[in-house]
Amino acid sequence: MFKETHSRISQLAALGALALPAIACDVPVEAPLVEGEAPAEATAEVELGATTMARGPVADYFIATRQDTRRCIAPLCGGHFVARVNTSVTRCADGTWQEECHMFELDLSKLGLEPSVEAKASAAFGAGDALVRGELVQVELDALTAYPADVLVASEIWIGATGNTPEGHFSRVENTGILCVTYPCPSFSERSLNTNLSGTLDSIDLAASGGATSEQVEHGMRELSAGALLVAGRHAVITGPAGSMNHLDATEFYVRLR
Repeated sequence: MFKETHSRISQLAALGALALPAIACDVPVEAPLVEGEAPAEATAEVELGATTMARGPVADYFIATRQDTRRCIAPLCGGHFVARVNTSVTRCADGTWQEECHMFELDLSKLGLEPSVEAKASAAFGAGDALVRGELVQVELDALTAYPADVLVASEIWIGATGNTPEGHFSRVENTGILCVTYPCPSFSERSLNTNLSGTLDSIDLAASGGATSEQVEHGMRELSAGALLVAGRHAVITGPAGSMNHLDATEFYVRLR
């Protein structure tokens, strides 16, 4: 099929119910965000507060920005344009950095999905309703070896729960399991996608946009309790006896497809 030629995503009431009295959380409030040294080509548009530099490699999470309607020979045209979330530039399949990059095809083969599920996931990404963690590469198609195709090879795909237009900052949110007798409490950890920034959250509201059904919110909170969600949203500050901490209002949230 492909031959690689160039190597190269407050439901406080719901989870708050888990925070039964246990121990008081005496967590120091961190200084306001100061972004670490990032490559000039990968400057993040950050709005997080009370964050620190995260450890580990920075992954690339992409969203489809628009369909490619240009008229030229495929695979040079056709497909979609994509961009990395939270950043102003994206490394394209040809190695250049642009505001958005051409993607002729999304390759989900590494995920081992059923064909019908793979087709729906690919359509969701093309519609802007999914996030993909992966890498843009140039490959040779069997029938058109003279024209390398720009392919986004996915290692993860996360499907939007509501179909809302995502607004705000994109983060990976996890349940910390910390229980407190006061507030704010670091009930969740948050890592900004495609940056080296992380922080803590007192609470998260998956229904803040008004576009999520109760079933969608319940599903999202179960996923968050068991693992993680990707969330697009905006931050507010919660102040209480234990100090100040961020709260996150989601405009859209994404569940990982396995």
